[in-house]
Amino acid sequence: MRSQPLAATIVLLAVAIGPFALAQSTTPKPKKKKHGKPAASASASVTAEPEPPPEPPPPPPPEETARAEPPPPKELPVTPPEKTWSSSDTYEDPMKRYYFVGLRYRGDVIPKFLINAFVDGGATLYSNAAGIELDSRKDGFSTVFGLSYQNYGTGNLLFLQKGKDPTDAANYSVVNSGLSGVYASVDLLWSIPIDSSHHWDFEYGIGVGLGVLFGNLEDNWVFGGPNNPTGPYSSLSQLRPCQTQNDAASCTTGDHSGATIAKVGNYIEPAGIAGPRPLLFPMVNFPQLGIRYKPVKEFEARLGVGFSLTGFWFGISGDYGFEKEDDSEASKPKKDGAMPSLHGSL
Repeated sequence: MRSQPLAATIVLLAVAIGPFALAQSTTPKPKKKKHGKPAASASASVTAEPEPPPEPPPPPPPEETARAEPPPPKELPVTPPEKTWSSSDTYEDPMKRYYFVGLRYRGDVIPKFLINAFVDGGATLYSNAAGIELDSRKDGFSTVFGLSYQNYGTGNLLFLQKGKDPTDAANYSVVNSGLSGVYASVDLLWSIPIDSSHHWDFEYGIGVGLGVLFGNLEDNWVFGGPNNPTGPYSSLSQLRPCQTQNDAASCTTGDHSGATIAKVGNYIEPAGIAGPRPLLFPMVNFPQLGIRYKPVKEFEARLGVGFSLTGFWFGISGDYGFEKEDDSEASKPKKDGAMPSLHGSL
């Protein structure tokens, strides 16, 4: 019968499936946990999206913000700008030495009344001196070294021996100087400022030096001329220089007390330590007064007067100053901490 095979097939399927169904039905169900959720599986943790970041806290109120901000920096005090180097600022640091070099001129006046202290006659004489100078100055005191040339040239001058008879031609001589001298000197000058700008100073002091003389000093005896052969004589026009001892009695050595050499024919006095033509001649200037003017750092000028062994003198000078901008500031550290420059003044 066709129904038997079908029934057998159903029985076989029931026998085969039965144990599995029984096992499925007899498997105990897991107990539910009373607290907490079941742990997420590994796959779920991997695939889960990250949580968004927390929102920032709300800003504090304006009052709290004002209290939290630091106070503004304090303003630095206003300071005057640093003093810059200026050529017109002629102030001199009393602790610093200043040097000047330049030219000088002096005019010497030998008044006739000074000459007449030794001989009668003659005239007021004027001589010129020019040279170079070096001024070493510190704390208002100048040491001025000078080297100068001075000319003592004159024309013919008529001199009468002091206290002798003016009617005797033997007591007269005609002198003509061709002397010159080179002097080394030093002036010691103290100064007093006379204005607040440091441009003007009053100076006072002393000067000393020594000169070497050279050149000729002519000395001629005379005799009475045709205009006045017998005297008294008041000018050269009334006398003639002796050319030989035969010109007149006043031209001979016998007519001159103690004379051993006839001073005729433009006689030249010999040089000597203390003779009529000295080899060395001292220079002494005292007192020495003047005005010093310094318009800029690089220049100074002087105008001075004084009294010397030979009379009065006045002088003027102009010197170049070696003061330059002080580079010592370059050796100081900078305010911002930068290294100082290695370039300084030599």
